Amino acid sequence: MKSPRTSRPGTGNKYFITKVKGGYSSCIQGKPTDSQCNVLSNCVGFACGAYNEEHEFGYEKYHLNCNAENFIERAVASGLSVYQKPMVGGIMVWQKGSLKSSDGAGHVAIVTYVNNAYDPTQIKTSESGYGCKNPFWISTRNKGTGNWGQASTYKYRGCIAPVGYKPPQSPITPNVARDKTKDQIEVLVDQLYVRTDGKKSATALGFAHKGYYNYSSTKESDGYKWYKIAEGQWVASNKGWTNILPKEQPTTKYIQLTANVWCRLKGYGFKYAKYKVIPKNTKCELITKNIGSANGYKWDKVKWNGTVVYLPNNWNKYL
Repeated sequence: MKSPRTSRPGTGNKYFITKVKGGYSSCIQGKPTDSQCNVLSNCVGFACGAYNEEHEFGYEKYHLNCNAENFIERAVASGLSVYQKPMVGGIMVWQKGSLKSSDGAGHVAIVTYVNNAYDPTQIKTSESGYGCKNPFWISTRNKGTGNWGQASTYKYRGCIAPVGYKPPQSPITPNVARDKTKDQIEVLVDQLYVRTDGKKSATALGFAHKGYYNYSSTKESDGYKWYKIAEGQWVASNKGWTNILPKEQPTTKYIQLTANVWCRLKGYGFKYAKYKVIPKNTKCELITKNIGSANGYKWDKVKWNGTVVYLPNNWNKYL
């Protein structure tokens, strides 16, 4: 699927030309009729053509050739999904009056940009309009009270999603505490953008708030180092925004023998055969302290000369 149209369609673009004139469109001609694309000027002709065009069908698969305000019902009947939050490539739908053509046909527009995919407050749309001298324009729309910048005589109904669209997930909440066994990033500001990929051009899903987040991988892009805090969720690191807190590596601990001591190879206790004598003052890596008790002794599991052995810890000095 390609990006939604952000420029005026030109001569020969069949998505915006009626079938009787050799195009794909089942919509009526616009008014005034554009010399290059005869379904313009008309919001229905533009939105229907642009929606099919962005999916690169090569024909008009979805026949959105009704009144603009009735696009919702037509879309649902065609198996398309409708959401309240606008998304890039979707068709925004407004009704005028009572959804009857006698009091207005409504309006539709193609969404080309959203400032925050999870909680959009500003968008851009490509659109046309019946009776408009200009057959195409771009609008910047603010959510406001929820009508997205349309006149009060219109009421926003919803947005028809592109085929295969999946609503973005809410950014994950911070971990409640620092976990030193995991790689974490600490967000120091109240709002840090979460994006769908580790690059500035990726869609913003919302914000990560102050707190700790686990991260699984990193990448560098656009002058930032990015951290993956969940599947499809990345944040950029910068001084003053974040602290990077790699998990703490386990500290190797050692013991030193205060006497010559027999060690056992396969387990602790006298039931296991003697292996070798570890000389006095030898340092060994401590694997497990007090791994168990047997024959009146507490035993340690250690590594000596690259071999894991067991020995009573009465003569172990812990370093």
